[in-house]
Amino acid sequence: VKDVSASAWRDPRFVQVWGPRGAVYVVPSRDVAVFTLGRSPRNPVLATAVRAAAEKAKRAFRNRQAQPERFVSNRAAGVNFRELRIASMTGTLRIEWDGATTSWRLVEPPTEAAEPARLELARRFLRSVGPSTPQEFAWWSGGWAGSYGASTRGELSDAQQTFRSLEKELTEVEVAGRKQWALRTDRVRLERAVPVETVRLLPAGDPFLASADRALLVPQPRFRSELWPNSVWPGALLVNGDLVGTWRRQVGRVTVRGWRPLEPEVREAFEEEVSRMPIESVTKEVRWSTGHGPL
Repeated sequence: VKDVSASAWRDPRFVQVWGPRGAVYVVPSRDVAVFTLGRSPRNPVLATAVRAAAEKAKRAFRNRQAQPERFVSNRAAGVNFRELRIASMTGTLRIEWDGATTSWRLVEPPTEAAEPARLELARRFLRSVGPSTPQEFAWWSGGWAGSYGASTRGELSDAQQTFRSLEKELTEVEVAGRKQWALRTDRVRLERAVPVETVRLLPAGDPFLASADRALLVPQPRFRSELWPNSVWPGALLVNGDLVGTWRRQVGRVTVRGWRPLEPEVREAFEEEVSRMPIESVTKEVRWSTGHGPL
């Protein structure tokens, strides 16, 4: 991504939605239905619960005399985060998160039908992550567990139905001995794919890390527990398609922990990326460490 400033998300052509895995997504305004209605459940009982959460949010906003065009905090609206997250599947809420605070406002829902949005969300998922399964799509797209826990049976049933509806667009492939599915239009490109030579600091929650199959990304259990702890997640070091460590930032200091010795040019590339971070600090420092202390 080139020529993108830290404030690019404020461009009126984009909106923020609370999307898959409880994450805040910045999407083109024309794609709101895909990331909201596309996650709505087919099950009548669950669909009723989603509508009820949306109606509760609307009543709370009105009771607080919140002006529809203004953003208010969930506390000011009188609705908890889980209810707002579920209500957001109707497309009637907008979220604004600036990294420190989260605010909401009411909007008119998308006019598109839900079913085409569900299928398009699955296409976007497969195009982004590559070969996958209904189980992994359910884990990623679900709205009930948020960032935590396993998929519900309703979410898995929806994901399976979505893959059946896309059957003519999918092709079966094998990844690490497991049967998975990819878009037919992507198969040739996937078969001809070559490793990408790049060095990047991935932020915590990056889509590359949002995989139900964490063992495929990080085979070593002790490194998986370091990258996905029960507390606040760190970012990850990506070198030529492989995850090789973690990083955390505190003010101007970035602490980087490699899981293997890193070549000087790789460390230099990481340090260069840190130098470009929009950190409001007089100094920027990179500290390299292992589990036993500084490198």
